[in-house]
Amino acid sequence: MTCIIGVVCEDGIVLIGDTKVKIGERASYEKKIIPVEGYENLVVAAAGLLDIRNMFIEDIKNLPTLIKQGIIKVDPVRGFRGVSEDISRRLWEIYSSRYDDYKYNSAFRAFVCQKPITGKPLLFKISEMGTSTQVREYDIIGTGEQYAHLFLKPPYTGNANMYGVAIIATFIIILIDKYKIDETIGIEEGGSVQIWKFPNNGRSYEVNGSELDDIMNEARERLEKFGVYMITGNPKLD
Repeated sequence: MTCIIGVVCEDGIVLIGDTKVKIGERASYEKKIIPVEGYENLVVAAAGLLDIRNMFIEDIKNLPTLIKQGIIKVDPVRGFRGVSEDISRRLWEIYSSRYDDYKYNSAFRAFVCQKPITGKPLLFKISEMGTSTQVREYDIIGTGEQYAHLFLKPPYTGNANMYGVAIIATFIIILIDKYKIDETIGIEEGGSVQIWKFPNNGRSYEVNGSELDDIMNEARERLEKFGVYMITGNPKLD
């Protein structure tokens, strides 16, 4: 239950995610976009049933042990995309008979984003059954998908830049949070979304500091204008 947005931009790939984890009436907050230890310029993000999502992340963190024990095998041709597919498939084989949601393709989704040594970064979407597709424009995983498409599709263009997309995606997440459109999605009060950037020319990094503050402030300003427009029909703040 989450909202993680991945967008291929003119200057790279950007991933934006909420941080809320809700179990019953209790909410906690954590980072959902995770760098893979031992690999440069590689992160994963997962959404779906909390148990399955957590097991996928734990398998990613324990990957050296899984490889050493022969549970997961590395295929040089398929790379980490293949590793992620195999982990997802392994979980499906173990748990699909125990969770009814697997029958409706809603148990699990993941993003894998990696920048190879040469060339532009690549973004893949992993299904609960262990198949994957390359994201060439944008995609969303989690229950926020149906809402995020409404706001992301109209302004998206192939020449969008990471900074501008990050503002739009942040706006979407805090909009869902503020108006309680989906109470499983949100950020901690006074907190921020999580943003990772994969520049075409340069190393990937998690956005923080003044850059993150600027994105959050711009998104909140847009949200305020949106609220005024919905109430008064006037898009300007007086």
